[in-house]
Amino acid sequence: MIRKLCMSLIVVAGLFWLAGAFALHYPAKTQAVDELTNALRPAFTDAALEQSQNDVRTAASFATDFQGEAVPRLAQQLAATPAEFLDRVATQYPAVGDGLVQLPESLRYFDGVQHTMQAQQANFHEADAVPTKGLPNTTVHWLFVVLGAGAVAVGVLGLLLARRAVAAIGATFGVIVIATTLVLSVPTKTAAVDDLTVSFRPLFTEQGAAQARGYVETLNAMGEQLTAEALPAIAGMLDVTPERLGATLAHDVPTVATGLQQLPAILARLDGLVSVVEANVHNFQLADSMPTEALPTTAVAWQLVLPAAILIVAGAVGAASGTRRVATVEADETDEIAAREFESLSV
Repeated sequence: MIRKLCMSLIVVAGLFWLAGAFALHYPAKTQAVDELTNALRPAFTDAALEQSQNDVRTAASFATDFQGEAVPRLAQQLAATPAEFLDRVATQYPAVGDGLVQLPESLRYFDGVQHTMQAQQANFHEADAVPTKGLPNTTVHWLFVVLGAGAVAVGVLGLLLARRAVAAIGATFGVIVIATTLVLSVPTKTAAVDDLTVSFRPLFTEQGAAQARGYVETLNAMGEQLTAEALPAIAGMLDVTPERLGATLAHDVPTVATGLQQLPAILARLDGLVSVVEANVHNFQLADSMPTEALPTTAVAWQLVLPAAILIVAGAVGAASGTRRVATVEADETDEIAAREFESLSV
């Protein structure tokens, strides 16, 4: 009776693994994790993070020195105050005016994103190695399926065969699962996933992606109108060529000249990052709901360990129960033989 109960528990533990993989929609969620990490992986390299840091630094220097040094110099040459000069530019070139107004806010936003990415680089690489660096995240789904099917098979076999070895296999199975969970650093990796998703959750929403897209579009419009229309017009008002104006800025305010030169490439990189975010909002939300929306990703480790612990206990008890049963039967047989011998001697 005890052996059957133990084998039944092993079957239940296997069904928990097997059914859970499908009930929690692991096929779709693990596929979403793979698509998300594949899309973000290039942005989390050392070179990409260093480039984004330089981009933010260059843009910030441009914004500060354009309004703090370039505008006063240009305004003075046009016999105007800095405020009058900016008002004139904003009126004639509204995209430039809007961009200059929004530039500090945009830079704070992207500087925050860049710092978050740097801070979460290690967590991203941990998350990207689930279950291992050489296997895709979809392997997690199949892992639960294989474990579940294996445990059910052991439990059913134990119910059909009164063998201690089958119960011992169940216990060994559980030990292997827990050991593998620890060797693969599943608790550490899932904790890294939770830190990562918490940090990027505001960005990977429809509203967050739309906000980032709005910043990029405003900056793009500003950069295009500034270089194609506003600066040539200012050069005309100063009675110099655009090339001459550029050379003057490069000499007097080099950070502004550098910013103007690098602005298209910087904005192209920002546009690429925002496009990745826009394309993966749904994937992020699926990944963030693993195992469920109400539970952290660290619960996946417990989803592996708790059924494995049931296998260990049930298998050990089942094997011990079989041992006691065999010992009892042997003792009964010994007593019966002794009784028969005693009766024969008496006769």
